[in-house]
Amino acid sequence: MICLIINVDGQDQLVAFLGDVIAGLDPNNGALLWSHRHKTDWGLNISLPVWSEGNLLFCSSAYSGGSRLLQLSQQAGKTTVKELWFTNRMRIHIGNAVRVGGHIYGSSGDFGPAFFAAVDIKTGQIAWQTRGLAKASFVYADGKFFLVDEDGNLALATVSPSGLDIHSKVPLLTHIAWTAPSLVGNMLYVRDRKNLMALDVGTKK
Repeated sequence: MICLIINVDGQDQLVAFLGDVIAGLDPNNGALLWSHRHKTDWGLNISLPVWSEGNLLFCSSAYSGGSRLLQLSQQAGKTTVKELWFTNRMRIHIGNAVRVGGHIYGSSGDFGPAFFAAVDIKTGQIAWQTRGLAKASFVYADGKFFLVDEDGNLALATVSPSGLDIHSKVPLLTHIAWTAPSLVGNMLYVRDRKNLMALDVGTKK
């Protein structure tokens, strides 16, 4: 189960990404506020949903799950859920997604090759997809992405509605890396199945 806290029109909610549904719960008592079906072949919803302006909730899964965008609204304790679009062309497996402007970016793929892709938040259309990285997780800061793919490569990149620009890429980790990197100040923390590393990514004077 993957969880995050959101606020829908003044009401705090705990979003739980479960085996076959995504649901909103009252964090004070666990009461179910809403649910929406999101089924995969094996009941595996692994990627953290993305909450963004406009009360928009993006969720994505591999194994035939695809991606969908939900719009939530709340009045007098009752939450209404509206599905704005669905696409099976974006299928985030073990990675994460980030919204930057009018697009959501993520690494799409389950079996076979993975593509780093951008999906238009308004339409659900894939703006572009590109190879060059294995399935990747990332953190966004100062207009740049720090990406770690499952092969252990670390990349620094920028994204736009027209594509991915990789500025540098280095082999770093030696075992399968499925954990999203964390950035605290100038320190970037990355890990694979056996090792944890701390990298100073600040500007050298």
